[in-house]
Amino acid sequence: MRSRLLFLAAVVCLAAFGAACGGNPAGPSPSEGVVLDGTVVGGTAALAFHASAGSTAGADAITVTCHDNTAITATVGADGRFTLRGLPAGGFTLDFKQGATPLGSLSFSEVKPNQEITITIALSGTTVTLVEQKRNGIGHGDLEIEGLVQQVLLLNPSGDSRYLIDGRTVVARPGQTAIREGNVARTVSDVTVGRRVHVKGTWLPVEGTTQPVLASEIKLQDGDDASAFACIGGANAEVEGKITAKGAAAISVLQQGKGTFECQVPDGTPIRKGNTSYTFGQLGIGWQVHVKGTVQGLVGGTCRVVASEVKVQQD
Repeated sequence: MRSRLLFLAAVVCLAAFGAACGGNPAGPSPSEGVVLDGTVVGGTAALAFHASAGSTAGADAITVTCHDNTAITATVGADGRFTLRGLPAGGFTLDFKQGATPLGSLSFSEVKPNQEITITIALSGTTVTLVEQKRNGIGHGDLEIEGLVQQVLLLNPSGDSRYLIDGRTVVARPGQTAIREGNVARTVSDVTVGRRVHVKGTWLPVEGTTQPVLASEIKLQDGDDASAFACIGGANAEVEGKITAKGAAAISVLQQGKGTFECQVPDGTPIRKGNTSYTFGQLGIGWQVHVKGTVQGLVGGTCRVVASEVKVQQD
């Protein structure tokens, strides 16, 4: 009898120890805790995205790990995206590594239970820069999304219509979703690719790797908000934000609340700060710029603009 009691006590003790240390071998439950979706852009580590997909021989993948619970970890995908689930409420620190080489860390505070956090970061050497952060609701409560309609996934006036908006699958449902432009009622047919919208809604159950949003309201912003912007070819454009990536003749500019724009900079385009002129080669990642130009349209979900002028606000 005594040996039986000792055995039971040992089992209870081991269970308590595992719970206290987060010792679940399967890792955190995907349905519990804080969820963080991240996108890595620009920086000297840009090519390392492809290492995780095996397209860059000899390069190590970038990993993101919760400092206080290393069981919570993810590898940055070939598209620069990663997701961490089960992060603790209150606060946490994320450590970024490429192989065994530390790249830097980011800390988050005042995190609410079951909150969803979306971040965009830039990596440069051993510096990790938080470019943008969005926090949506508490748990599976209300949330708001603002951005471009990237794709019409399903158009059904008598049933559920689905859209890809700012990377989220948004469902418009008859009798539950109000669509308007200013004070004018609109229909699902008016929610077109390139339109800028503001969505209010709630989470729907997870479908595979996607958690759709049921919209209670979709507000088309282009008609009643002079500062709003639709990615429609031929329209005038003004883009203001930080340079997150740079190519041979283009820069990616992340504008707060509006997403990333690909700004083509043709030869001879004026680039200046006050009375000081710059060359395209002098533009650097992390610089704050204001770009005037003309919209070409959506390319792979990103709005492309041909610049007629680039003003450097902060280098």
